[in-house]
Amino acid sequence: MNELLRGLDPEQREAVMCPPTATVVHAGAGSGKTRVLTHRIAYRVATDTARPENILAITFTREAAGEMRRRLGALGVGHRGNSGPTVGTFHAVALALLRQRLTDVSQPIPNIVHNRTALATSAAGSHRLASKPRDILMEIDWAYARMIPHTDYVAAVKRLQRTPPAPAGEVAEIFKQYEALKKKRQVVDLDDLLARVVADMNTDSVYAEAVRWRFKHVFVDEAQDMNPLQYALFDAIRGGRPDVFVVGDPLQAIYGWNGADRMLFDNLPNTISQVTVLQLPNNYRSSPHIVNAARHTALQTGEPVHIKAVREDGPPVRVARFHDAQDEAEGIAKLLWQYAPSAGANPWQSCAVLVRTNVQIAAISKALAAAGIPIGSTRQSAEMTAAIGMAAQCTSRNSLATWAADTLSDSEDEAERVVADMVRQFVHLDQPGIIDGRAFNAWVVANAVHNTPKNGVDLLTFHAAKGREWDCVVVAGAETGLLPHGSASSNDQRKEEIRLAYVAFTRAAQQLFITYADKRNNRNAGKSPLLDGMPLSANTEANQQLPRFAARPSNQPNLLDDLTTWRRHTGRATNQEPFQVCTDEVLAQLVASQPASVDDLAVIFGPLTAKRVAPALLAIIDKHRAA
Repeated sequence: MNELLRGLDPEQREAVMCPPTATVVHAGAGSGKTRVLTHRIAYRVATDTARPENILAITFTREAAGEMRRRLGALGVGHRGNSGPTVGTFHAVALALLRQRLTDVSQPIPNIVHNRTALATSAAGSHRLASKPRDILMEIDWAYARMIPHTDYVAAVKRLQRTPPAPAGEVAEIFKQYEALKKKRQVVDLDDLLARVVADMNTDSVYAEAVRWRFKHVFVDEAQDMNPLQYALFDAIRGGRPDVFVVGDPLQAIYGWNGADRMLFDNLPNTISQVTVLQLPNNYRSSPHIVNAARHTALQTGEPVHIKAVREDGPPVRVARFHDAQDEAEGIAKLLWQYAPSAGANPWQSCAVLVRTNVQIAAISKALAAAGIPIGSTRQSAEMTAAIGMAAQCTSRNSLATWAADTLSDSEDEAERVVADMVRQFVHLDQPGIIDGRAFNAWVVANAVHNTPKNGVDLLTFHAAKGREWDCVVVAGAETGLLPHGSASSNDQRKEEIRLAYVAFTRAAQQLFITYADKRNNRNAGKSPLLDGMPLSANTEANQQLPRFAARPSNQPNLLDDLTTWRRHTGRATNQEPFQVCTDEVLAQLVASQPASVDDLAVIFGPLTAKRVAPALLAIIDKHRAA
């Protein structure tokens, strides 16, 4: 039990140990929310207040679900046959429930549409949106999320002040045709799964009670991103019971454009009786300079901001001004080269460039390549991951092959076509066992077929960066028209843009660069108003003329800097917060005494830990002693 609680700060410990009643946790950026949620589950199991097989933990991405399973396994609450917790996305949970229900009543399991792009194009017919199927699907997904049928779409758009890609009546007609095509082809969307489970639980009390008997303890992560349909599933499974543990951060609610409604999370204390509301304000990820800059931005929503820095400070936030987008792209490469000497042997493995829109990516990607900087994750690799996920839904060899053939025939999406070609390779291999989407996904993982460079600079949108972190982050295009985005016309939309900037800034742990251009696409741009008055702790804004290489930049790290970086990387590698590796006092002691042997380290750490940390620490100290 003490092992479960070791290293938790007082607020984290309170959240893990609070009574097993309804609990809502406001977890700030970098506050260790996943750690708290998984330790809470482990604590409930350890104290016999919950059985693993009766636990349901819901999150929003497959990656997050996988990380949660990994951490639970490390805490001794992994899968043991059928006795482990159920961890998955809303869609995965709904699909599993629906499959079980239909199997129990000997009904066929519905086929999930494999090529929504082609279906949307067919539904549009001769309409001009036929060439923009993504715009169609965005509107359909928004309507699904808000539980709005095509018959109510026009009224909902008007009521919610949404700007559709075509007149609302025309989009509603395409939506209607899309639904008709699904029915004709006997296929369903993923969101149909949620709606079907919710409807079945609302109309069949015996089924509802069976689901609630199985899932007696419900945990939800990133709850600020719930949309009304997801909330309906959560509420149906909860069934009025108080045993729920919900974690979210209102300041990271950035998916309103896609149907999410942060008020569902904000209003939980009013909709669930006798709720305990807790705060996790301590940011263990970002330096105080970065936290102060992010807080300054977030306060412009006019809402409370509960976040405070608790780690050591780093270099000041730097704002760089450029003439146009091309100058900015080249300047970003120079900024990264300036940062590189202080980042160790693999400087790019923890760097990212974040942009508001995908349109910005091409110029930056070209500039990084020209400067000799490798690129890691990009929008394209994220889309390939999504396409692999689509293929993984196929339940047989035939459906897998059909998905590949349809995609190669109909899809114009390059990522989908690449994955479809991978599927064709897979189905023609002489593989033992069942050949289906799950087997394909396992083959991809096992053979590293979908291979993204690990040591390159990640180049992603703000939205795609959510949930991730890097030592060094460049936030590009922080300018009028992009941040806030020009499409944000209502007060709610502008607030979401502010929260989006907050999310982007808080991805950085050590160094944050913010760049903007005076002109973009032959139009005047200039610094975003969100940066006005931002505390930078130094006069760092200038029209930068940066050297490509900087052998000894002005912020060359001293011994404490290098020891702090070692602590942060060690914590990440061992799934610990930095202060759990060692305290600030220990770092100060290392700087003061500069131990030269394992025996010297043993005085500070004890003999066992000293042997483990000696190779890295002694090398760092020797380097500075020789300098």
